[in-house]
Amino acid sequence: MFGGCFMNRWLIKKGESEGFTLVEVLVAIVVLSVALLALAGLQIISIRSNSFGNHMTEAVTLAKDVMEEMKNTQWEQIQGSTDDPQGGSGIVYHRVCSVTASDEIKTVTVRVTWDEENHQVALVTKIANLGANP
Repeated sequence: MFGGCFMNRWLIKKGESEGFTLVEVLVAIVVLSVALLALAGLQIISIRSNSFGNHMTEAVTLAKDVMEEMKNTQWEQIQGSTDDPQGGSGIVYHRVCSVTASDEIKTVTVRVTWDEENHQVALVTKIANLGANP
């Protein structure tokens, strides 16, 4: 009991009030508001970057699908194509496969674009005619 009275005498002095002043509360609110606005801006950037990464992954997967199909097609039947597949996120992609031939090698280029042609992924490979006579 003695310790409690002793502590109270040193912590509370006569004439001083307890708590925060209005100015201190307002300054704390302003600092907290600025910090929360900065975090909200970072969150928006993070969401946009994550969405772009998802679209890029879908586009590369769509391009790889065509590449694998071309690699498993007989050399004489490899030809270009165009289609508009829809990705898992609901975005419609425009996929163009072009083939150029020289000697016994065909160069296959697959371009996948989205968002009104603003973004693009391109994969290129060369396929040799392994059945050709030397």
